[in-house]
Amino acid sequence: MKNKLLLHPLTAALWALGLAVFPLAVRAQSGSATLPSVTVIGERNGYSAPESSTATRTDTPWIQIPQSTQVVPKAVIDDQSALTLSDALRNVSGVQFDFGFNGSMQPLVILRGFPSVSMTAMGAMSGSSTYYLDGTKVSGLPVNMANVQSVEVVKGPASVLYGRAEPGGLVNVVSKPISRVPQFSLEQTVGQYGLSRTAIEGSGPVNSDGTLLGRFGASYYSSDSVRDYVRDKLGAFTGTLSWVPDTRTSLSATLDYSEHRYRTDYGVPTNGDRPANLPWSRQFNDAPDLSNAKTAVFKVEGSHQIDDTWQVKAKALSARGTTAEVDVTPYRVDLGAGVSPLESCDGSGATLCRYYFNVRPDGRYKLDQFNVDLIGKFSTGSIQHTLLAGFDTYDSRKTGTMYFQQLSAVDVYAPVFGKTPKLDTTTAMPMDVQDRNRWTSFYLQDQLALGNGVFLTGALRHDRTSAIYSSDASVAPNDQSYTSPRVGAVWQFAANQAVYAQYQDSLATNNGRDTVTLAALQPEKARQFEVGHKAALFDGKLTSTVALFQLVKRNRAANVVIDQPPFYNLLTVGKARSRGLEWDVMGEITKKLSVIASYAYTDAEVTEDPTYQGKRLANVARHTGSIWARYAFDAQWSGGAGVFAQSSRAGDTANTFQLPGYGRVDAMLAYRFGWGASKASLQFNLDNVFNKKYYTGSHQFVQDWIKLGTPRTAKLTLRVDY
Repeated sequence: MKNKLLLHPLTAALWALGLAVFPLAVRAQSGSATLPSVTVIGERNGYSAPESSTATRTDTPWIQIPQSTQVVPKAVIDDQSALTLSDALRNVSGVQFDFGFNGSMQPLVILRGFPSVSMTAMGAMSGSSTYYLDGTKVSGLPVNMANVQSVEVVKGPASVLYGRAEPGGLVNVVSKPISRVPQFSLEQTVGQYGLSRTAIEGSGPVNSDGTLLGRFGASYYSSDSVRDYVRDKLGAFTGTLSWVPDTRTSLSATLDYSEHRYRTDYGVPTNGDRPANLPWSRQFNDAPDLSNAKTAVFKVEGSHQIDDTWQVKAKALSARGTTAEVDVTPYRVDLGAGVSPLESCDGSGATLCRYYFNVRPDGRYKLDQFNVDLIGKFSTGSIQHTLLAGFDTYDSRKTGTMYFQQLSAVDVYAPVFGKTPKLDTTTAMPMDVQDRNRWTSFYLQDQLALGNGVFLTGALRHDRTSAIYSSDASVAPNDQSYTSPRVGAVWQFAANQAVYAQYQDSLATNNGRDTVTLAALQPEKARQFEVGHKAALFDGKLTSTVALFQLVKRNRAANVVIDQPPFYNLLTVGKARSRGLEWDVMGEITKKLSVIASYAYTDAEVTEDPTYQGKRLANVARHTGSIWARYAFDAQWSGGAGVFAQSSRAGDTANTFQLPGYGRVDAMLAYRFGWGASKASLQFNLDNVFNKKYYTGSHQFVQDWIKLGTPRTAKLTLRVDY
C-alpha cells in the first residue's frame, strides 16, 4: 500500500482554495475573467546565487567576504524537487549528516566535521535539530521547504556575529519574500511511498499605492516511506504583512504556524563492524501513536535609513510550541531501571531492547529573540568603513515531564510487532529537567576598504550566558562571560578574483556539570584559520570558492555514557581537530547549461581524549562530492542529472563500525507551457536512479541507530504560476 496515491482531505481543501482564489487573482490583475492565451518563452532562472548578508550582517559583495559562504538558490531546490532541508544541503561541500530525531523535516547537520548542535553538551535527544530561520537560531522546528527561497551556509565559526553557532558553521533558511507585483501559484507533487505535497501561495500589493504588501502560503506534506511504520506529515501556513511607505523605511510582521506529525526512523543496528544486512523496509519503532509538534512563530522586522550614512535594523522573533514525543527507541543495552522487560533482553547482537526513552508526551517550547543593528558607511581619509554595532538577547526554554519505560524486546532478524502498548505515565519513570539557555550579547564589526582591492574585517563580541540542563532542581545554571574576536583580509587582485584569509574564535556555553564535583563545565571553545580563493567567471555567471581550513574545538566532553538515563557529561578535557579543502562551483556555463558542484576533503579526528584519542569523528567522510547539471533543450524542455557521493565514515565515536561509501544518481525532466494567462510546468524527478542502498548517518554514541537513504523514488510535480 506504500505506493498508493491518495488525495488527503487537506490536500483537496488547498486545491479547492486555490481554484477559488485563482479567478479572483486573474480579475484583480486584468479587470476581466477572460484573458488571451500566452506562450511561455525565455529561459528559466539560472543557478547564479543571490548576494547574501548572513556572513557579515551587512550588504557586502560575495567576493569581498573573508570566509567561505554558499547559497543554494530556489532554482536548484525546484529542479531537484528538494522536499527536505537535507535534500538541499547535499549540494554544498563539507556538509554531512548525523542521526536526526523528529522525522525527516528536522535533520541534524554536520559542517566541517562538527554537528550544528553540540552532541557533547547535555540535552534531550528529541528536538535537537538546529538551524537558523531568517537569521535567528531555532531548535526542534520542522523545515517547511514549500516556504523556502534559498538555503545559506556559512562555513566555519560564525559566533562573533551570531553567538550560538557551533564552530563548523551555520545553516540559514531564508523564507520566500513578498512580491511587489501580484503573484499566485499552485503546486502539487505526488510520488511513490505515499508521497504528496500541495502548496498554494499568493503575494502582492494590498492597497492601491503599493505601500502595503501581503503574502500568504499554505502547504501540506505527507509521506509514508519505504520504512515500516515511518510517517511524516507537515501542515503549514504563513502570512506576512509589510508596510513600505518609502524607499528608506520598511516594517513587516509574519506569522508561521506548523503542525508536524511523525514517527522517527531509528534505522538499523550494526552487525560486527558494518550495518546489519536487513530488508530495506525493516524498522523497529512501531509506537502506537504518532509524535507531534505544533509551533507558532511570530516575527517582526524593521529597517530605517536614518540618513545617507546610517541605517538601523531590528528584528524580534517569538516562538511557542507544544510537543508530544512518544517514539519507541530500540537499543541493545538492557537499561533495566528497575523494570523487568516482557521478553529476554540480554544485549546480544540479535536482540533489541526497546524503550520509551525519556519521551515527553506533554512538552512546551519557548523562544524569544531580539536584536538591533546600527550600520554606518563613511570614510576617514582614504579609508572607507562599513561599521556594524549590534545588540541581541536570546532566551529558549523547554519544559514538560520526561518518562522512561522499558518495553518488549524484538529479534532483529525475525521481529514480531503489533503488541507495543501506549506510554503509561502512571507506571513509567518520570523525570523533570531544567532546560534553558539565555544570552545577552554585544558585537562590533568594522569592514575597511583600504584601496587597491584590499579589504580588512575586524570584529569583537561579548557574551553573557546562562545555561542549564539538569534533573536536580538545586543545581544553579552555568553563568559565563567571554569575548571572542574575528579578523579577516581580502585582496581582490582582479575584478573577478580575490584571495582571503581569516582567523576566528568560537564559543558555545556548556550546560552540564561534572557529576563528581558538580563544578560547572567550561564552555566549548574553537579556533579556525582559513585561506581561500574566489573567482567569478563568464561575466560573473559562474562562481568558484576554494577554501583551506584548520578548525580545533576544545573542552569537548571526555566521556558520555548512556548506560543509565539520562546522559551524563563527566569531564571537559577533550579536543578535536578538523582540517581540509572545500571547493564549490555554481552558476551558468552557457545560457542553456547550469551547474552546481562541490568537493570536500575533511580530515577530522580526536586529538586529546583519555578514551578516544586518534579516533575519527563520527559520520565524517574524508571525501564527499556532488555535481548536478541542468540543460535547457529549448524554451520549454529541460533535463537534469546529478551524482551525490561520499567515501566511508566512522559510524560512532569509538570507531567500532564503518558506514560504507556510496554514489547516488538522480535525474529530472521538465516541460514548461502556457496555460491560459498563466505559466505552468510539469516535472518528473527520479531519485536514486540505480536503487543504490546506502546509509546517511548514525548516532555517534550508539551502534543501533543507522539511518538508510531512500530507494529509487519517482516524483511528478505540476506547478501553475500567474
